[in-house]
Amino acid sequence: MVERPDWTQASYAPPSMGGLICALPLFWLLDHPSALLAQLGQLGLVLLIGVYNGALPAALVEAAPPTVRCTSVALGYNLCYGLFGGLSPFVATWLVERTGNEITPAFLMMASAAVTFVTIFWFRETYRTSFGVAPTTAV
Repeated sequence: MVERPDWTQASYAPPSMGGLICALPLFWLLDHPSALLAQLGQLGLVLLIGVYNGALPAALVEAAPPTVRCTSVALGYNLCYGLFGGLSPFVATWLVERTGNEITPAFLMMASAAVTFVTIFWFRETYRTSFGVAPTTAV
């Protein structure tokens, strides 16, 4: 019998590799004086982010144990997005100021994509595992 491929790796490998390979050309397009090329750069970034975020809710739910799923997903998602999403503009501004190159934030995106690509190999498929018995509470 052919084993089902791991959907987490299959859904996150393309956008993370795309972020690693295409970040620099896309940021170059964003910095181009032509409005059409700048919009093509934005379209490329939106496609990468859309593919990545499309599978994110399912991956978060599969990564958390059923008994603490809501709490762990809410805390993990909100703390990470608050911390990294809040500090990313600061770091990108610092990089541009430090180097004088406006496409330097592409390297921040490439580093994030590389971390994602390495991390997805630690996720395990959980579609065959049981939910287990949830503890009951007395009313």
